[in-house]
Amino acid sequence: MTTTAPDLAEVLAREERERGEREEALRMVRSARSNRMRSEVDELRMIVEWAKVNRLDADHLEGEADPDAVMSDEQVAELEAALGDQGFCDRWLSVAGPGAPVVSEFAVMELASTLSMGTDAGLTLVGRVLELKYRLPRLYRRVEELGVPVWKAFELADLTTPLSAEAAEHVDRQVEAVAGKIGKRQMECLVAETQARFDPDAAAQAEKKKRERRFFDIGESRRTPDIAGTLESLAGTVEVTGCLDAADAADLEAAIHHTARALGKAGCEDSLDVRRAAAVGELARNQLSLDLETGEIHEPSAHTGRAIELVVHLSDEAFTAAGFMVGRLESTQTPVSAEVIREWCGTAGRITVRPVIDLNGAVHVEQYEVPDRIKQRTRWTDLRCVYPHCNRPADRCDCDHTQPYDEGGATCTCNLAPLCRRHHRFKTHGAVTYRRLGPGAYEWEFQTGMTIVRDHLGTHEPQWPKPPPPDDFDIEPSDDPVLDRPSPLIE
Repeated sequence: MTTTAPDLAEVLAREERERGEREEALRMVRSARSNRMRSEVDELRMIVEWAKVNRLDADHLEGEADPDAVMSDEQVAELEAALGDQGFCDRWLSVAGPGAPVVSEFAVMELASTLSMGTDAGLTLVGRVLELKYRLPRLYRRVEELGVPVWKAFELADLTTPLSAEAAEHVDRQVEAVAGKIGKRQMECLVAETQARFDPDAAAQAEKKKRERRFFDIGESRRTPDIAGTLESLAGTVEVTGCLDAADAADLEAAIHHTARALGKAGCEDSLDVRRAAAVGELARNQLSLDLETGEIHEPSAHTGRAIELVVHLSDEAFTAAGFMVGRLESTQTPVSAEVIREWCGTAGRITVRPVIDLNGAVHVEQYEVPDRIKQRTRWTDLRCVYPHCNRPADRCDCDHTQPYDEGGATCTCNLAPLCRRHHRFKTHGAVTYRRLGPGAYEWEFQTGMTIVRDHLGTHEPQWPKPPPPDDFDIEPSDDPVLDRPSPLIE
């Protein structure tokens, strides 16, 4: 059998062609990145222009003729005092550091809805942009020149917001040449050093605030991404997050390590991570028998067991249809399998069975105040604030009359919806209205004409009204004989 060696010219041509394809692919990726950076810069510029027309300015105070001027803290306080009760309707927020514009809270809510994001995310975005524009102008210029990615500039903007105007200007000078080339850790060190140098009292206060921000959350947390609806929650698990004192954390680690080892020696064959998770539960149940006020240790009674309150929401088909049964745990708003529910009930010291509530029925009262039984039904029907992109749990929200009570709206489950206090205030005193489209479906309409629907599928994209048709106008008769000639197709 004989083989023919490939022609050298063909091999070289093929390699050259493949190299060209790879280079073209890289150029396309680079071009896409540049286009994305330009788009992000354009968005930053538009937000700056938006802030100029939605901030406190010379309309309320004398001697503020420059449209780009920024109000001082004293001027803001003077304006709030002059507006009086109107300040309850719309608040003026300092979303960036000293020297940046103060913007309208209601305006930020509308902007966030336009950008399909939550109000907190909108406040963060506006604060970062204003921090760059007014307090880090050198870095902002580098961003406009596409020399620094927007996300990199935002990292520094988050760090400099607590600084004084002088300290922020110092950081801006220091990072101008190296922005985009240093890591977040280096930026944190620079900001900490700058704050200690320019404002030692503020640096000490910042350290104190860090200790005050300690927390310990079980289940749904406002500090971590929401995991409701994930498959992991079907197993009855929840995430635990926290920020502890270092000494407390060391003691907790030692206790968990000791208990996990004891579980292993007792015959538990689970992995170390699983035994550590189980150790936390063992520590908690042992702690329940300790009276910290008297220091006495109470002997556990024969009825001591796991106390759990389960509120399970099921459709009527769930009682007759065969298959995998799923409930929802009220405390974490996460799905949980029927098997896990049975396991919990088997180890519970006490089980409370409450009446079944049909959420499809309408319940009303002849009064403005909403009784607890109707509040509970409303919160079980809509699990979160019904404002677009808001994820505040319904049990932390107000019960709002969709159609105002003084305009004929009834205090009924069919006319109530949970609204968090911020968006309740926006609806009551701001330029936004909403109406109920059906169970769990609401349409919000803003003063600009933008409408947003939120239903069981989530928040939909904003919709803008169609432009009105042009007004009728007279057409001057033409002198062109060709145009005046009747068409031969018309008899």
